[in-house]
Amino acid sequence: MDSALTAVTDIDATPQAVWDVLTDFATYGEWSTFTSAEGTAHVGNRLTMRMPGMTFRPTITVATPGEELRWVGTLGTKRLFHGQHSFVLSPNPDGTTRLTNHEEFSGALVSLTRRLLRTPKHDGYAAFNKGLKQQVEDRT
Repeated sequence: MDSALTAVTDIDATPQAVWDVLTDFATYGEWSTFTSAEGTAHVGNRLTMRMPGMTFRPTITVATPGEELRWVGTLGTKRLFHGQHSFVLSPNPDGTTRLTNHEEFSGALVSLTRRLLRTPKHDGYAAFNKGLKQQVEDRT
């Protein structure tokens, strides 16, 4: 089964200001109710991500400051669960930044993990964007 989740928000800050908070993994626990992370944003590095019901170690595949952060992760094997996650930062004409938080999933466990990430009462991706937006705007 394949699936995708996307959450988009505009942040009143420059792409670089958003990048600085997005890649400060050590502070995720201070502002994100959805995830915590350890590691550094460099291509080839592995992160340790903790989300509701799971911990995994994705590998960073793109780390372009102020523009895009992307990683790929699996749980078990690709046949069980494979995710490609991206954060794209796009400058808006009014000086704000559009954050597009997107993940594409495949594998046998997608139906189970999707329920952990987005339910009718809670959207983890939207919650992450909201927390990031608040943290960035509080800093600027």
